[in-house]
Amino acid sequence: MSPAPDSPAASASREDPPHFRLEPQGDDAVVFRITRPAKLNAITKQVLMALSACLDDMERKGQRLLVVTAEGERAFCAGTDLAETQQMPPDARQDKSAMARALLVRLSRSKVLSVAAINGLAYGGGLELAMACTFRVAAPHVKVSLPEIKLGILPAYAGTQFLPALVGSARALDMMLTGRPVPAQEALSMGLVNRVTAPGADVLTEAIALGREAVQFSPDAIAGIRECVAAAGAEVTDDGLAVEDRVVRAVGKTDNAREGVAAFLEKRPAVFR
Repeated sequence: MSPAPDSPAASASREDPPHFRLEPQGDDAVVFRITRPAKLNAITKQVLMALSACLDDMERKGQRLLVVTAEGERAFCAGTDLAETQQMPPDARQDKSAMARALLVRLSRSKVLSVAAINGLAYGGGLELAMACTFRVAAPHVKVSLPEIKLGILPAYAGTQFLPALVGSARALDMMLTGRPVPAQEALSMGLVNRVTAPGADVLTEAIALGREAVQFSPDAIAGIRECVAAAGAEVTDDGLAVEDRVVRAVGKTDNAREGVAAFLEKRPAVFR
C-alpha cells in the first residue's frame, strides 16, 4: 500500500531524490551515474535495484556498453551506505550484501561490456563495483581502498574474490589486511585499474572511448576472450587450455568470424553483428 499523500512517509519520499541517473549514449550505450555526492555516492538498496534493472534492460535490448560513474569529483563511491544498513534488521543487512554480491558477479559476467569511470575515491563497495566492471579508468587524484578490516568486517560484495583475481594474492592481502588507500598510479602499476587519465582530462569521456574501442569488434570473440581469461590462473593449466580449445572452435564457426576473415581478405571494414 502506498503512503497517504500527506503522511510522513510520503513527505520523506518526496524529499529523497533519486540516487541514480541513466544517461543514454546513442542506441548501444548507457551511462549509469550515482547521484549522491553529499553522501560520497554511497551505495543504497535503491542504487543496487536500479543497476540491476538497467542491466536487465540492456541485455534485453542487446545494448553492448555500460559505463558506471558518479556525480562530483570527490567520490566515485565510498562504499555501502552504513546509515541505511544500520537501520536494517540483521537478516536484512545480510540480504543486502547477498543482493549486491550477486549483482556484481552478474555484472562481471554479463555480455554487456562495462567500464568504471572512477572520478574520485573508490572505497569498499565502491571499489568492488569498479572491479566488477570489464575495465576501470581512473582520474589522477583517485585513491582506492578496501578498508573493511578497520571496522572489524570483510569486503562483502565479492571483493575478496575480485581483488586477488586482478592483482594476485600478495597485493590483495596487503590492501585488505591494512585497509590502506592506494593512489591511482600505484593502482595502475598493480593492474587494478586499466588507465589513468592525464591531468585535466575528462574521465567519463575517456571511459566511453575505451568501451567503444572494444565493442566495435565481434561480440562472439569478446565473450570468448573473456571466458578464456576467466578460466586462466597464475600458471598455464590443462583445464585452461581445454577452455581455450573449446571456445576457439565455437567462435571460429560463427558468422562474425567468417565476416572478419572475409573483410580482411577483401580489404574492407568488417561489419560484426
